[in-house]
Amino acid sequence: MVWSFCSVAWGDDFIVSRTVLEDRSGTLSIEEAVQAKFLPSEPILSKGYTDSVHWLRIVVRPRADGGELILRIRPAFLDEIKLYEAAPSVPGGWKTRVTGDRTPYLERERASMVLGFTIKPTQPENVYYLRLKTTSTSLLNVEALAPHQAQIKDMRLTLYQTVYLGFMLALLVWAVNDYLSSRQRVVAWFGFHQATYIALNFAFLGAFAPLLESYPPDLVDHLTSLMVWANCLFSAIFHRVLLAPFAPSKFIMRGFDAMVLVMLSELAIMAFGYVRLALHINALMVVLFIPVGLALAFSTRKDVIPGRRVLRTVYSLQAVSLVISQLPVLGWVKAIEWNLNVILVLGSITASLMFILLHLRSRQLVHEGQQALLKLALTRQQLDIERTQREAQNRFMSMLNHELKTPLSVIRMALGMKQTTAAVKNLAQQSVRDVDAIIERCLQTDQLEQKQLAPRRQPCRVDQLLAELRSASATPQRLMIQSETLPALETDPQLLRIAVGNLIDNALKYAEPQSAVRIDVSLFEHQGRSGILKRIANASGTAGMPDPQRVFDKYYRAPGAQGKTGSGLGLYLVRSVIEQLGGWIRYCPFENEVRFELWIPL
Repeated sequence: MVWSFCSVAWGDDFIVSRTVLEDRSGTLSIEEAVQAKFLPSEPILSKGYTDSVHWLRIVVRPRADGGELILRIRPAFLDEIKLYEAAPSVPGGWKTRVTGDRTPYLERERASMVLGFTIKPTQPENVYYLRLKTTSTSLLNVEALAPHQAQIKDMRLTLYQTVYLGFMLALLVWAVNDYLSSRQRVVAWFGFHQATYIALNFAFLGAFAPLLESYPPDLVDHLTSLMVWANCLFSAIFHRVLLAPFAPSKFIMRGFDAMVLVMLSELAIMAFGYVRLALHINALMVVLFIPVGLALAFSTRKDVIPGRRVLRTVYSLQAVSLVISQLPVLGWVKAIEWNLNVILVLGSITASLMFILLHLRSRQLVHEGQQALLKLALTRQQLDIERTQREAQNRFMSMLNHELKTPLSVIRMALGMKQTTAAVKNLAQQSVRDVDAIIERCLQTDQLEQKQLAPRRQPCRVDQLLAELRSASATPQRLMIQSETLPALETDPQLLRIAVGNLIDNALKYAEPQSAVRIDVSLFEHQGRSGILKRIANASGTAGMPDPQRVFDKYYRAPGAQGKTGSGLGLYLVRSVIEQLGGWIRYCPFENEVRFELWIPL
């Protein structure tokens, strides 16, 4: 693709031959230049940074229709190009015209960012002389084209510039957005690098001339030189920041730092009027970066994101593009079409490579950040679990300490008495039952939470289960059971016994003394599914009405219930067991009546 881009359709060019003359002193007149010996020249003149003036003699054939031709001159950053055309009718015999980035835009012959002149050759062979004098590199390409061909090439160049500018702006926007989200210093310097490259594109391609047409023409030239310097400096700082985490050779890094200091000194050199010298030094620093950059990349001792292999690959590819782009700029090798588009091609390649490097780096950092956040969340979750477990243990120990103290005191008192009455004996036995009930509920809760109480479903008759619970009760006469004729359930009888037994014990314990506890059992359909509904109700006793929001919470006991021995686990256990059996339980208080409804599917 690169070579196809670099090839030129020279068939459209009306120039027959090109020869060049180097005027080292820069004092030759046109008459003296005509008499001097010219040497053959390549289509693209490449003489590097020099104080010499170069004369280009071109022989142009006329168009078949005798129409005008455009001498299309590139690049646009050249300071001054004078055209000498033989004109016997003019005093001195030569018609002179001038263009370049020091010529005001409105005074140029072509209303285009590309420099040029309009000529109308009439002889079979027409000789023209171009005198090039510039502080920039002496890189010059001249084509003699039909006006429509010149316009087409200008439009193509504008299209390339537009695509390039859009691409570079997209990378700049990415850099700004990435920096705002990550605050990475290397991304910030990449953004400065991109911004100066975009400005340098405007300068190299002649866009500053029409934009600043009302300002002194020297401003365009100085601004171009300043953009060259700023871009190289920001690029160097960017590479310095990018390479530092990889821990390259300290010796080579000191050499690179010395190069950065040289670049900083270039601004002072420009300020003293030695612009060409500063630009020449700048170009040498860019070429010197080729081996230094490779040495830094291959001397790295740390393998940080995105990895040394990626870093070395990117810097190797960049070195190749710099060799092709920069050596002709210094006049060391022959120039090709690539070099006329050096800012577009080199900028695209460098920006793309650095973007790939930074994008891989940012993506990996984001991934590692997400992993760190995940680990942090898991750590916090583990800490929350441990804190919850400690709190549960503390509540459990507090409950045991509080609830076992009274029955154990009764048992201790009974054991300490020389003569034990029947009432004291009954009280001690009740205390033993209370302790046994607390321990049993604790064990059942632990088994449930450890998933050791898995349901084992089998046929179960609710009326028989209620009759067994009633006969096992200390006060069976208080239980008033009403039940329809019910089919058998497919459930776990043991778990159902635990749930219903806890509800009955809870009602008997906290109801008004000697009051009845009503148990109503009937068929009930819930969400299209048949089941059995049990309502257990009792008049509120001294414990009062439980809090509807907390009645099923673990260790919850109503303030008025503290006078009776309990674990605060009964209703929590009931709800957990019923949910395991696929049913539900709800608290439905009515006036001064505590009522629970429990539903189990058939």
